[in-house]
Amino acid sequence: MVQISDPHIFAPGQLMEGRVDTAEGLRLAVQVAESLEPDLIVMSGDLVNDGEADQYANLRDLLGAVTRPLLLVAGNHDDRDSVRALASSLETAVEPLTSRHGELEYDIGGGPEKNLRIIVVDTVREGFHSGLLTDERLRALDAQLGSEEPTLIVQHHPPFTSGIDFMDHYGLEGGASELDVLARHPEVVAVLTGHLHRHAVHIRSGLPVVTAPSSAAQVSLDLHGGPTAYTEEPGAILVHRLDGSSLTTHVQPLRGASTWRPAWAL
Repeated sequence: MVQISDPHIFAPGQLMEGRVDTAEGLRLAVQVAESLEPDLIVMSGDLVNDGEADQYANLRDLLGAVTRPLLLVAGNHDDRDSVRALASSLETAVEPLTSRHGELEYDIGGGPEKNLRIIVVDTVREGFHSGLLTDERLRALDAQLGSEEPTLIVQHHPPFTSGIDFMDHYGLEGGASELDVLARHPEVVAVLTGHLHRHAVHIRSGLPVVTAPSSAAQVSLDLHGGPTAYTEEPGAILVHRLDGSSLTTHVQPLRGASTWRPAWAL
């Protein structure tokens, strides 16, 4: 499984902050993902930057090269109806099974990975960059769980405090309560998220929460309370390998990742 996150697509020709070609980042991400022939490509939110129609039209063109099953997750920069319409228009996209209170919900039982269940948790808080999991959403999640199948949770906002203040300011209300719910369900293998624009791993009660880097721009690792800042690190994707109830995750940069062999290698 490949995870692409936070591509922040603009209208054609427009750059992020006048300097980052997010469309090129997504082109590279799709190219690398397709070369790996994954069972599933997950896009974990902030698919576009402003939720606008021309941005989704550009995104649809960019995703035209995808041939693998594709799971689209809404982030705080997205418009849920537009994400739903995009999923409906793409032949390879997995469509949500239900829609409740305007939220996008997916539950892929026995999904593209054999004997694996994938549940998407909608963390979007309408009109805010921060996320929200209400008691109602958490009760619904608790009710969905309990299967014997290994289960992955996929969502946009990470349910933990990263230490990067300017990102934690837009964190997930209810995240700690979510982890309490998940701790009661040993079939949950991991939680896969985006939003942070960095790869990080948080472990609580033995459950790993993995954040994906952005295919566009990486947030600066500032643990001292500085203002919002990005780095010149290349875009990257995550490659997840599932073996039963075990998960191994690799970071794959999108640039500067050509291979070479030492003279002694066969």
